Amino acid sequence: MDIPRIFNITESAHRIHNPITPEKLAALGAALRLEPGARVLDLGSGSGEMLCTWPRDHGGGGIDMSQLFTAQAKRRAEELGIADRVQFIHWANRNDH
Repeated sequence: MDIPRIFNITESAHRIHNPITPEKLAALGAALRLEPGARVLDLGSGSGEMLCTWPRDHGGGGIDMSQLFTAQAKRRAEELGIADRVQFIHWANRNDH
């Protein structure tokens, strides 16, 4: 199962899918005070901007139910040269098969 097509259409150009600014995203990363080498799991990772923002010190993985957003997240990680530190997975609802 993928998310509704209308969401893919309306949100596909957004890097951050929830109502948060890039500055607040950076502040959140600093506030967490993650130890170097810590890994982050982002459920509902969207286009992956959070994990792509923090990977200098932290790796991690993102899971999203949208194939479109998962593909965008992978491209963003490659664009930023951090694809070796983050992993994005499309999660389909296994009950739909």
